[in-house]
Amino acid sequence: MKKIGLFFLGALLSFATVGQGVSDNEIIPVAVNLNSILRLNVTSGGNIEFTVNTIDQYESGIVSTSQYETSFTVASSTDFIVQVDPEDAALIPVGNTDGAASTMALGLIEYDVVYAGTTGVAGDYTLATGQELAAAATNIVEASGGTIAGDINKNAFTIQWALATAGNSNGTLISQNLPAARYATNVALLLIPQ
Repeated sequence: MKKIGLFFLGALLSFATVGQGVSDNEIIPVAVNLNSILRLNVTSGGNIEFTVNTIDQYESGIVSTSQYETSFTVASSTDFIVQVDPEDAALIPVGNTDGAASTMALGLIEYDVVYAGTTGVAGDYTLATGQELAAAATNIVEASGGTIAGDINKNAFTIQWALATAGNSNGTLISQNLPAARYATNVALLLIPQ
């Protein structure tokens, strides 16, 4: 009996010394939540109004000066497109119209977009130049190679507005034969992720 007891004791001790190591695993979930950032801010020139009061302006138009500029910035976490989108298909007479029933062609309003940022590369953007306002939404800023996502220091732009200058496809203001009136429409700047 003593031999059987010692045998079992020896067997138990041998199992104890040959036992497997204990492995313990835990799973740690890791996630990243990205919130889209798309912000457009007009910093100056949110109201553009041309006043035509000389024959020279009727014949040659009004070129862009700092008085006719709209500056805006974009903060975006992704590449983006900025569009201009007029509310109406033409400039509509409003207020004291002196009997005006005609509308003014949108295309008489011209614009160029220039890069005004300080930390980006101007060549990374396709900017509208020599454009006439159209009734449909039109791209005025978009990526052209590099990434344009970034802050307002990188993404700053200026729209330089002009009115019926030489070479306008609609002709001159004097050729329009429009009655004296204030012609207006709203133009939206649209920011769209690319």
